[in-house]
Amino acid sequence: MTATTIMERLKSETAHYHRQVEQNPYAKAIMNQTVTIEEYKTYLEKFYGFLKPLEDQAVQQPFWGSTGLDIEIRGKAGLLEKDLRNLGASEEEITQLPLCKELPDISTPARLFGYLYVIEGSTNGGQIMTKRLSQFLPIEADRGLEYFNAYGSETRTRWSEFTGLLQQSISTPEDHDNMVHSASETFRLLDQWINTDKDK
Repeated sequence: MTATTIMERLKSETAHYHRQVEQNPYAKAIMNQTVTIEEYKTYLEKFYGFLKPLEDQAVQQPFWGSTGLDIEIRGKAGLLEKDLRNLGASEEEITQLPLCKELPDISTPARLFGYLYVIEGSTNGGQIMTKRLSQFLPIEADRGLEYFNAYGSETRTRWSEFTGLLQQSISTPEDHDNMVHSASETFRLLDQWINTDKDK
């Protein structure tokens, strides 16, 4: 299997789950320009509750150091914390946010890269979200939009770097299958988490 083919597989075999996530009420309200600042804050809290425990797990994996990934660059939880602070959340409120318990398995390099394919890939769509949100909410790229504008003008470069690392790291057919499964599970579980009432 060629490196190009695994990227094609990831795109085609996760397409259904990807579309599902994009249809969540928050994302639709952003694109319709009907989301309120409170709903936007809730949406960020949802991402934080999903990403924070996964990032904590990722850096504890024994193989993390050999992936070539830098948590200072790839980590998104810190950006979400900044956004939430800019939207009025206190440190105590952030530490008390609900964290998702049903998470994708990232216990092997292939599974980790499958999860990150979803998160890193979302930075491309994040550029559209950033532009849309800044048109009608009192937030800016560096104040309330750091998560969606994670890499700013370097988005394409960071994506290219990431896909290069992915292709270098994963080579066996079994790893490819595990990566695609992990990416699909990430989309599915993220969608499930976003659509779960946080007060339940």
